Amino acid sequence: MPLKSKSLQFTLKATVAIILLFVATVTDVTAQIGNGLGTGKYGTFNTYSASTLNKGFFSTYNQGRVYVAAGLSGISSVKNINLWHAANNFTFAYGIYDHFDALISIGTYQDLNLRAIRNKQSTVPGDLFVVLRSGGFEFVDGKIGLGASLGFKVPTGGQQNIPFEVYKSDNFEVGILGMATYYGNPYYKEQSFLFNINLGLWSHNDNGKQVSFYKNSPVESDVNSMAFQFGFGTVVPVKKVQLMVDAYGIAYLTQPVKEVYSRESFVYITPGIRYNILPWINIGTYVDVLVAGKTDDTEYSQLTGVLRPGEGDGTTGKGAPNYASWRLGFSLGFNILPVNFYSSGSDQKRKRLLDRLLEEERGAQKAAAQLEKLKKLRLNAEKELEKIKKDLEENKSE
Repeated sequence: MPLKSKSLQFTLKATVAIILLFVATVTDVTAQIGNGLGTGKYGTFNTYSASTLNKGFFSTYNQGRVYVAAGLSGISSVKNINLWHAANNFTFAYGIYDHFDALISIGTYQDLNLRAIRNKQSTVPGDLFVVLRSGGFEFVDGKIGLGASLGFKVPTGGQQNIPFEVYKSDNFEVGILGMATYYGNPYYKEQSFLFNINLGLWSHNDNGKQVSFYKNSPVESDVNSMAFQFGFGTVVPVKKVQLMVDAYGIAYLTQPVKEVYSRESFVYITPGIRYNILPWINIGTYVDVLVAGKTDDTEYSQLTGVLRPGEGDGTTGKGAPNYASWRLGFSLGFNILPVNFYSSGSDQKRKRLLDRLLEEERGAQKAAAQLEKLKKLRLNAEKELEKIKKDLEENKSE
């Protein structure tokens, strides 16, 4: 039976939103914030929007970042080196049904920065992330959207405790995220100012898992690390360009063990720009700037193989920090089905409706101006007639 009552529709949407928010606040189980993954439609470089892809839409996103620092390294002799850290992720996004989509991300490159410990310098592929997202529930005439997601990490990378990166355990990880988006223009979202809020929890599920590199001297986690994750992102469109600013990070509720590189809470600020080359392709660039999380409280030891990058044998050389103080990032997005990166069928209808309403409003304003002009002409004519009448009466009386 179709819903005809607006109050009944609002009640249904409110009930769905309450359920989503309840799940997002009480379940300790999209992808973890900070890993530089694709965020899907209307997302910024590091925050997800509350909108989902329409049914049958299929998009891809490639996002990478790089960091370099000067250091000293060596075991028998110390020499100057550049410590490079690079990572790249590829994301597929597919609209499963109305208000439901899925994002699958795989690390296509990860620089380990562990030259003194392992011969292998990188992992290809990296870990696999799967995000199931429900969203697009709109309120206040479509200006506010709500959604939530359930994320999973599968340890396919083969190396988990990596310098400069958000901590990933050698186990299956789960997390939830609540998402809210404010749209400046709900009828034409792709050319609208918007603001995303992401709040959630992430469980590393690492109790009993090894965190050190040496199998002959293993260090196992004796806790299940838990992190509160957050992100705030805004988009300001200027024709084909989208200006973006993110503030994102994590705050550990249960801190990883002391042998973990990235066991500290952190906050990054990320200004960036995205350019829509064509309706189905865009490119972007951004800079991550670390504003909190510079204190390094990892315990380094030659026995466990957990050493600062570039530190050589653990007694010589100049090591790098736990997190990158800055990162230069880039992105590339393609829409495969249909060939239009931003606009869905409903968005196209909204745009046509908005254009029509604007055209009608301009016509009405033009007609009102003409009417006002006619009123002034009529008043002037009436004044002239009164003057002529008065002159005739005066002449008659003479």
